[in-house]
Amino acid sequence: MSRDQPENRRNVRRFPGGARRSDRKPRFDLIPFEFLESVAEVLTRGAARYGPYNWKRGRKDFFLDAWNHAFVHLQKFAEGDRSEDHLGHLACNVAFMVWAAKKGVISQDDFNNHM
Repeated sequence: MSRDQPENRRNVRRFPGGARRSDRKPRFDLIPFEFLESVAEVLTRGAARYGPYNWKRGRKDFFLDAWNHAFVHLQKFAEGDRSEDHLGHLACNVAFMVWAAKKGVISQDDFNNHM
């Protein structure tokens, strides 16, 4: 096989039987289960209170407000408040913002103009 062939320019995993697949994919197995469980618990409570996927109906202002909610939860955690899972709520707000940025609902420029 020549060094110029595509297989040699990327990491290729070889499976028994000869199957091959590119290794270029996110490693979801690296995310701590405790993190996922915390986020899932917060989203489950939110779904019961506001409806499943309510946050997806948000528009730009909702997602910009998530920035403030994230900081409130970070501060409450730092202060030792144990009234709720503040890190789980922080993670959810960040997840909402990541989703909105990837979907084009918000951009970095929105934070410059909004704050």
